[in-house]
Amino acid sequence: MKNIMTFLLGIITFSFFACFEDDGNYDYKDLNTHEITIRFSSYTYSAYAGEPVVFKPQVIYANEEQKTSGDTNMYKWSYYFDDLGCVCTERDMNVVLSGVELNKAYDGIVIAEDTLTGAYYSQRISFSYTSQYKVGWVILSDNGGKSTLNLVRLQNGEWYTDKDIYQTLYQKDLGTQPVGLIGNRVGRYEIRVLQDGPEGDLVLLGDGTCELVGTFADEFVDGKYPEGFRPKGFSVGSYVAVMTGENGNLYTKVFEEYAYEYFVNVPLELNNEPLKITHLLKASPGGKTHDPVFFDETHHSFFVMHGASFYDAGRIYQLLPPADWTGMNAPSPNDLSAYEVLYCQLKDAVDYDQNVLAVLRRITDGNLYLYSFDYSSFWYNQYVSNITCSQISSASATLLEDAAEMHALRSRSYVFFVPQNNRSQLYYYDTRTDRSVVFKTFDAGEITAIESDFTDDNQIGVGLSNGEFYILDVSEEVLVSGGEEDKIVYSTSVDGEVVDTYYKNI
Repeated sequence: MKNIMTFLLGIITFSFFACFEDDGNYDYKDLNTHEITIRFSSYTYSAYAGEPVVFKPQVIYANEEQKTSGDTNMYKWSYYFDDLGCVCTERDMNVVLSGVELNKAYDGIVIAEDTLTGAYYSQRISFSYTSQYKVGWVILSDNGGKSTLNLVRLQNGEWYTDKDIYQTLYQKDLGTQPVGLIGNRVGRYEIRVLQDGPEGDLVLLGDGTCELVGTFADEFVDGKYPEGFRPKGFSVGSYVAVMTGENGNLYTKVFEEYAYEYFVNVPLELNNEPLKITHLLKASPGGKTHDPVFFDETHHSFFVMHGASFYDAGRIYQLLPPADWTGMNAPSPNDLSAYEVLYCQLKDAVDYDQNVLAVLRRITDGNLYLYSFDYSSFWYNQYVSNITCSQISSASATLLEDAAEMHALRSRSYVFFVPQNNRSQLYYYDTRTDRSVVFKTFDAGEITAIESDFTDDNQIGVGLSNGEFYILDVSEEVLVSGGEEDKIVYSTSVDGEVVDTYYKNI
């Protein structure tokens, strides 16, 4: 804005002295006669790259006679922005701008010059361009071994599919042998791409630019993984990040500045024994959680890692039952030795209050149970409450116990899943009624990825082995009484097989 203000000061100074030096086609009353104020419905404008920046000024006249006549032909208009100069000389600006950085605010001024008196009138404005890749369904596909990043987005009421966006942006391939995606909103907006190729596991900026930040290995001391480590999961709290490996090891970093700290190269231990993490619970990117939550198979227990404050960040707490817990109707979250945890997910996860939902299989008889509990964090204390456990009916258990994919909606009572023996069918399990229902059957391919939209849990994205991708309406109305034509919000296809997907909302 400094450049614009310097320019404007020069214009105003020149105009002021010009009034004194002009010997006389008008006097000072002419200045008042033509005086205007420039207003806009909004003084800032945001557009997607490639779209026009639009400003339509409203002119307020100081003189009633001029207001009645509507005479504005004597004004010469110009729009100036920092680093760009004059970009428009029409009264209404509607211009596609080039050479502009994404996500940068450009400060500017619109100037109306009175060609009769030489007076200038101005108003501050600003604009920014954002990437069309900023919000939407991120889809990782395997196109003949090549990792391909795609995006399905809603823009101005229309759905679009952008294929291989990394190649489009940077004219080079992302990598090879894709494995999965991890979205991160805390500390730094990121798209994390797991892949087995020599390029390594990559970290991309999630602001729509998809700029390569580095690799997962770069985040460890000396820029390489600990021996035998292969990353599987990743989660961030307010001041701590955790990364789990396929062998169950868990590595941590405590940070004040997220991007400038390294993961400790030694796996986290409890009582001189490394933890074996089988489940690192994912929170909704739409709601911030301060403390990562995970299940450790060695101690058959759920743990939470303190991350809400920098002091004491990284300390783990075993989730214990309340003091008056009898254990008559449900196991304790710190002792699930009689069960195998098949699936678990954070639900209604906001700040210090969480709800954990899990599907358990009892080791002695193979019966399945729906298990849940709430917990809250307060001043380094963890409070567990509302522990429930109910047996899942044999009809639903038969389908759930060997599910190839499972995803619980984070704010509603449904678990969507795909049976291992029929991966073309998408079911939902209603936790309130203990009922499993076929929601949709896909004829052309097997389901390889399921995720919800994080915003209101009314849509899910489903990817198939043949590259097809569907956005499905799973609102209560559709689940209860919707027909097949009501279920598909949008369908498309990407190149190769869909490996993973998640909804990026920033």
